Amino acid sequence: MILGIDASNIRAGGGVTHLQKILEYAEPEIHNISQVVVWGGRIPLDQLPQKSWLDLRNISELNKPLQRRLLWQQIELAKLAQKHSDLLFVPGGLYMGSFRPYVTMFQNMQIFETKERNRERNKEWLRLKLLQLAQSQTFQKASGLICLSEYAHNYLTQYYPQLVAKTPVQLIAHGTESFQNDSPMSSTESSIDSQTLKILYVSTVKKYKHQWNLIDAFGLLRNEGISIELHLIGGGDPGALNWMREAIQRNHSYSEYIIYHGSYPYEETLEWYQKVDMFVFPSTCENMPVVLLEAMTFGLPIASSDRGPMPEVLKDAGLYFNPESVTSIKNCLQYMIENPNLRKRLGAKAKQ
Repeated sequence: MILGIDASNIRAGGGVTHLQKILEYAEPEIHNISQVVVWGGRIPLDQLPQKSWLDLRNISELNKPLQRRLLWQQIELAKLAQKHSDLLFVPGGLYMGSFRPYVTMFQNMQIFETKERNRERNKEWLRLKLLQLAQSQTFQKASGLICLSEYAHNYLTQYYPQLVAKTPVQLIAHGTESFQNDSPMSSTESSIDSQTLKILYVSTVKKYKHQWNLIDAFGLLRNEGISIELHLIGGGDPGALNWMREAIQRNHSYSEYIIYHGSYPYEETLEWYQKVDMFVFPSTCENMPVVLLEAMTFGLPIASSDRGPMPEVLKDAGLYFNPESVTSIKNCLQYMIENPNLRKRLGAKAKQ
């Protein structure tokens, strides 16, 4: 069997990393797959591995704006898939072409969660709503749907039962690589008393990520004389970035301890897990939070949002807070900061 992969709308960030790691660790021969053909633009193809069974096809049209990419997917991909594959995998969750059969993946919770979608306004809200309609059609016509968490599957079953009524669903959670966390800077005891405790949040800056609430909670902790430093990594949307900068300005007395690094390549981001003492995750909307898995793999003590799939993923290996309450975030972090033995136990449990 020949498997085709539609990478037409995989352009950056986690989507590229996800596809890269799937292909890096794949063993297609076990599943009687003789060849895998990937159609994509320069990104992500330049970042995908070279394998004897892997055929990477760079389509110039996929380096162009969204409308051109969608038109190519709808018209040209169907012809190519018909000629060169037996099954099409659509990891981006959006497929409007005529080729059958195809399997797709549910990754974007925001377009389906009404409260989270409604955080946006005007053009962005309309974009998310149109995506919801298009992905709904994609799911209904698919021969199989991959969900990344029980939370995501249960959400579709409860609020969009028509989307999964006739489509077989398989739960396949994201995994992570094994990382060795032996840097002395990353020890949960490295900053106690004598050093400033370093806290990390890795995430794109979006309205459901709540960096501003975290920053305000950080300011309250500094007000009480707690020696901490906050590191924020991730690119973001202009509106949400403004909210974050306003929060930093509100806490200007401590702005030197609030370090926004912007976006880093994947490998550089991984290095930061070894430079900090704690990880915090105040997002309200996730399908399968890969950065949370990464922090767990590095054995960091974690304070997390109590929303979405986070309790399903982290279980009892972390502490939880209400991400929309500055007081809740502050109290949770303070309890963890003031209990080094608890941090050590939680970090060890997270890594198991």
